[in-house]
Amino acid sequence: MSNLFPILTSPGKIGSLELKNRIVLPPMGTDAGKDGFVTDAIVNRYAENAKGGTGLIITEVTCVDPPLGINTAQYIALSDDKYIPGFRRITDVIHKYGSKCAIQLSHAGRGANLDVLHQLHQPAVAPSAVAMPYSFLTGLTGETPRAFEHDEIVALEDKFADAAYRAKQAGYDAVEVHGAGYYLVAQFFSATANLRTDEYGGNAFNRARFACNIIRKIKARCGADFPVLIKMNVVDGGLNGGVSVMDGLLNCYLVQQAGADAIEVIACDWSDVATLKDIPAGGQAKGMTFPLAGMIRKATIAENEDRPNLEGRGVPAITLPLISGGRTYDPELAEGALAQGLCDFIHMGRGLLTEPNRPNMIMEGTWKYARPCIGCQKCMDNQLHHDGELICSGNAVLGHDDNDASLPAAKKIKNVMVVGGGPAGIEAARVAAIRGHHVTVYEATDRLGGQLIPAIVPPYKQNLADYIPYMEVQAEYRGFTVALNHPITREEVARLKPDTVIVATGVLPAALPIPGFDKPSVMNAKEALMGKPTGENIVILGGGTVGCETAEWMLEAGKNVTIVEMSDQLMGKMVETTRFILKAHLRDLNCNTLLNTRCVEIQDQAVVIESDQGRQTLPADNVIIAVGDRPNALLADQIQDLCDEVITIGDAQGVGSVLEAVRTGYVAGKTI
Repeated sequence: MSNLFPILTSPGKIGSLELKNRIVLPPMGTDAGKDGFVTDAIVNRYAENAKGGTGLIITEVTCVDPPLGINTAQYIALSDDKYIPGFRRITDVIHKYGSKCAIQLSHAGRGANLDVLHQLHQPAVAPSAVAMPYSFLTGLTGETPRAFEHDEIVALEDKFADAAYRAKQAGYDAVEVHGAGYYLVAQFFSATANLRTDEYGGNAFNRARFACNIIRKIKARCGADFPVLIKMNVVDGGLNGGVSVMDGLLNCYLVQQAGADAIEVIACDWSDVATLKDIPAGGQAKGMTFPLAGMIRKATIAENEDRPNLEGRGVPAITLPLISGGRTYDPELAEGALAQGLCDFIHMGRGLLTEPNRPNMIMEGTWKYARPCIGCQKCMDNQLHHDGELICSGNAVLGHDDNDASLPAAKKIKNVMVVGGGPAGIEAARVAAIRGHHVTVYEATDRLGGQLIPAIVPPYKQNLADYIPYMEVQAEYRGFTVALNHPITREEVARLKPDTVIVATGVLPAALPIPGFDKPSVMNAKEALMGKPTGENIVILGGGTVGCETAEWMLEAGKNVTIVEMSDQLMGKMVETTRFILKAHLRDLNCNTLLNTRCVEIQDQAVVIESDQGRQTLPADNVIIAVGDRPNALLADQIQDLCDEVITIGDAQGVGSVLEAVRTGYVAGKTI
């Protein structure tokens, strides 16, 4: 047992609730409910987090008033006693492994699922008839809602309290009120969403009334010692934001006075225009909400004043426990924040999605072998924009097979050859080794990483870059062998005689049928990213993810860049939030973008393009090919007669992202 992080791994307390450590899984939707009921996929997911040693598991957004209050079609609810048995399954499995649990109670208000509302032929409901503005942080927008009648607000407060009582009956140790993001309680806090003139609006004190009444009613219904947490937009900023810093501190103070036992600290930004200052998740810093939590801790309140201040007048204003973090799965960073007194508990959201066993690994001293979050945002995008379940690029279990993470031991131990040391190959090796197979990874180059090596060169790839060190230590951790600078041929397979060959050989570069494609000025995007010299005028063929990321990198280097894309949009397969930001970056960096356009000829120092407007010649010192890579399954085709089991995975099976690579590697490792 490691004692490197004595505060993080020490017991903590929220109200009457005693926790074995300071690690919190914040509520992040599994999105696998069925008609409001809990499913096996949801239970299995939280079972893994409990097995992994998390101190407090806050289970996902749970609607108190469906269908108007739901955020996704695969919602879960606690608006009726009929739902209690399903939630009892969750609490039983969490308690079985020694963790404690809270449930997040919510209503989506004007952010309710539009497809569901359209089926009901009803508008959303909200504090005021103000549509939810577009925010690129979620990629969502809303329609004009109907404003609540006064009596409906009071009734909804009671529904929160009733749901909390059902949660207590189901075995929950605490509840959390969802007052963050685009949800209803946050809407009441907001001066731009809440334009009411009754006692629920008009000033910050009244705008906090809804949240405070919910807390008081839960305490009255469940008992004064039943812990109530609240997740809050302490700051609701941006063009359409509605909670200032000082109002946010007041809100924290008021919910504390109402009886809240802890605050989960978060901020929101309501901006519909991105700029170069906006950073996609792949480059976001770790510990993002610590400064906000530190500000809350500095707030004081003076005698005869009703608002906290930041000038040091009076005594500390907000003394209840704070839960903070934001990409804080690095225990050294978490321990530092706790030691500085910035917060009392650390939420490790995506860190516990990618690696449910992370708390145990921290306590055992093996955390450096844990999977990182690469910042791809597919977890959020799949739910909000595709009505899909929770998925994760690093954790191939999520979103498949009811989130069953069991890995049965191999019935027959095999000698497994994995060809290719990219994400797919290393995942296959890792899983096969866990199951007991003898595994060797053969990598033709001098380092592991595969397609990730050029992929981490463009801006804002710091979190993706974390995946390569993770890959490099898995052989040591899981007990397989890595042979670098060792290309594999048919003859080598015949000599080594493996029982199984897993082919993870990546892609073959594009060979496009364009006159002049073989000119020396033409290169693929990987060659450019790895340092092949280029001139000043660059034409990139392909406006997908690779093309646009390469364009931003070159624009930042001072190049003149034109993207030529045959379809009517850029980055069609990229997650919405990252796509929005990158499009803004390309705009502000003066990238020339030509949609519905194709290249018909590459000349010396120029390209000829064609669109509905006819043909045009563009200057081009170099032409970068960012489209048309093909699966490289050549080895697999060559060795079918040498081996009983040949499996092709990753880009060698079908060109995709880290998500597909890791998933195909996981499946291969699990099934051999």
